[in-house]
Amino acid sequence: MKWIVLLAMLVAPVFAGLPHAHASLVRAMELAELTAAAEQIVVADIARVESQWDEAHRTIHSIVELRVRESWKGNPPADGKMVLRQPGGSVGEIEMTVLGMATFSAGERALLFLDHGIVVGLGQGKRSLRWDEPSKRWLIDPPDASSTVRINGRGRIRAAQATPTETLDDLRAKVRALLQK
Repeated sequence: MKWIVLLAMLVAPVFAGLPHAHASLVRAMELAELTAAAEQIVVADIARVESQWDEAHRTIHSIVELRVRESWKGNPPADGKMVLRQPGGSVGEIEMTVLGMATFSAGERALLFLDHGIVVGLGQGKRSLRWDEPSKRWLIDPPDASSTVRINGRGRIRAAQATPTETLDDLRAKVRALLQK
C-alpha cells in the first residue's frame, strides 16, 4: 500500500502540469434558424486557405478565399469572390484550434450560412458537398454535431442528433421555401 501512495505522489505532479481538456457545447440550430440568422447563403468552392499570426503574435487566424457558385440569400459579390476570416489555423508547427469552428480545405465545395463574413453557428453553418457519381448529384454531408446540444423546456441538455445526408437540390428547395415565408 505504501508503494502505491509513493507512486501516486511522484506521478501526480506530472499530470498536474498537463493541459486540461476543455469541451465546447453549442446550441443546435435548426435549418430555419440558420437561414434566418444568415445574411448570405452561398454554395462556394474553397479556393485558398491561409493561416497567419495576428499583429501581436498571440492568436492565429485563417483567411479563406471563396469562389461563389450559387447565391441563395443576400447579394452575391460581383466578381464571385468572397473572403472569410476566422480564428484558428496552423502556422509552422503551431496550431490554434477553436472547438466547434468550421474548418476549410482548398478544393472543397461547401454550402455556407454567413453573417457578415462569419459562419453562423460555428461549424453548423458549413455543410460540405460531395459529388455522388452513381446518382450524378451533389450530396450535402451533415454538419459536425459532436459539440451541439438541444435544450428542452425544462432546461435539460441532451446531445443533438446529426442530420441525414441529403441532396443539394432538396436542401436548396427547403431553404427557398423558408425564405419565402
